[in-house]
Amino acid sequence: METMGTVSPGVPVPDHSAAWAVSSPPGPRRGITAWRRLWGAALVVVLSLASGCATYTDRFAPVETALLQGDPLRAIEALEEDPGGEGDRVVYLLNRGALLRMAGEYQASNEALEAARRAIEGLDPLSVSESIGSLVVGETAFAYVGEPHERVLLHLVKAFNYLDLDEPYAARVEALQVDLRLRAMADRQRGSRYRGDPFARYLTGLIFERLGEPDQALVAYRQAHLAYREHAGELGLTTPRQLQYDLLRLAEYLGVDDDLTRWRDEFGVDRWPSQQEHAEAAHLVVIVAAGLAPRKGEQSLLAQDYKGRIHRVSLPYYEPRRKALHGARVTTGGGGARADAERVHDVDAVARILLEEQMGVLTARALGRLLVQKELIDQAADAHVVAGLMVNIFTVAVDRADTRAWSTLPGQYYAARLSVPPGRRAVKLEYLGAGGGVIDARELGEMELEAGGYHFVLDRWVAPGVGSVNRGGEG
Repeated sequence: METMGTVSPGVPVPDHSAAWAVSSPPGPRRGITAWRRLWGAALVVVLSLASGCATYTDRFAPVETALLQGDPLRAIEALEEDPGGEGDRVVYLLNRGALLRMAGEYQASNEALEAARRAIEGLDPLSVSESIGSLVVGETAFAYVGEPHERVLLHLVKAFNYLDLDEPYAARVEALQVDLRLRAMADRQRGSRYRGDPFARYLTGLIFERLGEPDQALVAYRQAHLAYREHAGELGLTTPRQLQYDLLRLAEYLGVDDDLTRWRDEFGVDRWPSQQEHAEAAHLVVIVAAGLAPRKGEQSLLAQDYKGRIHRVSLPYYEPRRKALHGARVTTGGGGARADAERVHDVDAVARILLEEQMGVLTARALGRLLVQKELIDQAADAHVVAGLMVNIFTVAVDRADTRAWSTLPGQYYAARLSVPPGRRAVKLEYLGAGGGVIDARELGEMELEAGGYHFVLDRWVAPGVGSVNRGGEG
């Protein structure tokens, strides 16, 4: 089988030529016949269809453009103009929920995300009809149910909304849903490099602290630390310093001496705030969701068999995004307290890990689909040469990689916490570039910070020149 080239220019495609050779060896060459000329003439049509059909990422481009111009409301309008089909309902609702949050519509955001959750629960990703469809027209025959990390982050974004709505007990419910989701994921993905979500656990602990539940907070913090330690190599993350202090403080307060001794030696910390000092201070928690999740693209291989028929194999990949934000800093007036944010989650890295783990299955399905499509073309050609040609054109046109994703998620999360004397304080958020210099800033105004209270600032920074797109952002 002769390779014709790639549909995505510049994207390297592995050489699987041996695997593509599914046709029977050619017999003695014949003269040029009418049907061979017909196949040759149709080649231009096939190639045109192969390069012209839009993937989900192509269709999503107007939404991303509006978002990168700092206009989440226009991004919502663009999303509504092309919501996709029934199989795209979950990804549509996820992206709608994230955009509504950016627009400050927290209640509407949660309604969209809750609808996405219910849709996910109601879908069977291994249904017979979808499995049969995927053998003919590709992975897009499956209804999208979200990647594992997206289903976890769904609850985190809902928790953010509830915190902004000043409904901490509703945020607590989402924290408990995170725990259930992570437990189920750990059972299903025992061989995966992504079996937990340290940031989700960390935020859960902060919500418990907000509600005055130190014992529950310690459990969540312990799970977060274990997850950070387990994923250190894959995600390049370490247990945040503030989380280390929280573990030591609560272990001391709750009398968990064995953990206290172990963590003190592990962290190399000799001094941390006591629970009494913690209760007397006001706590400002700043979480910056930075950038956009990686863009999912398609790489395709077109090959021609000895009969002149064209076959296509398409697989997804993630396009690299330039990482502009490398940190953040929060400062308050009335004493000039400041804290640098630490990177607490890398959505980009998790997405790449999960796709890499799926590539073996996706490639096997693609090759199986190639065999099924070849058989369909042969059967149609046996009935009539034009029928075979039309089936060939159809299979090439519809065999696309599944590029659906929750594209409006951030690429990374950063978090900082300031513990300061209570009172009314002006708060400023600065965004840092690769060299640590300030590339953007946001004045948050004055906030009333109460002793023992947790005040959350949940910010969404998109890109240089755009900065924060939150219409609210404080909870």
